[in-house]
Amino acid sequence: MAEEKKQHHCDCGCDHDHHDHDCTCDHDGDCDCGCEHDDVVVLQDENGNDVAFHYITTLEHEGKEYVYLQSADEEDDNLAVEIFELQTVEEDGELFDTLLPIDDDLYEIMYEKLMFELANGSDDEEE
Repeated sequence: MAEEKKQHHCDCGCDHDHHDHDCTCDHDGDCDCGCEHDDVVVLQDENGNDVAFHYITTLEHEGKEYVYLQSADEEDDNLAVEIFELQTVEEDGELFDTLLPIDDDLYEIMYEKLMFELANGSDDEEE
C-alpha cells in the first residue's frame, strides 16, 4: 500500500504551495521547506528569551556600523525601530557580531539618518 503524505500548512511566508514539497512543519509554524527568512533576526533579551526582529538595514556613522531592526511579533503594537551598534568581538579565537544598545541622543541622529536614506532611495526609484 502506498504511503499517504500528510498535507502541511505553515506560516513561513513563502509564496509556494507546501503540498508540492516534502515539508515538515513544527508547532511554531516554521517549516523545513528550504525557504530562507533572511530578514528575521533572533536576539535574546535580558531574561534569555528569544525575541524576533525584522532586519531593516545597516548604516555607517562616524566609522561605526549601526543595525536597524523592528519587532517581528505580529501581536506587538509597538512598531518602533530599534537601533544597535554592531561590534565584532573575538572570543576563544572565534569572531562574533554583538549588538549594543545606543543612547537616546545617538538614536535621534541615527533615526534621522535612516529617514534621509529612505527619502533619497525613494527619489532614485521615481526617476
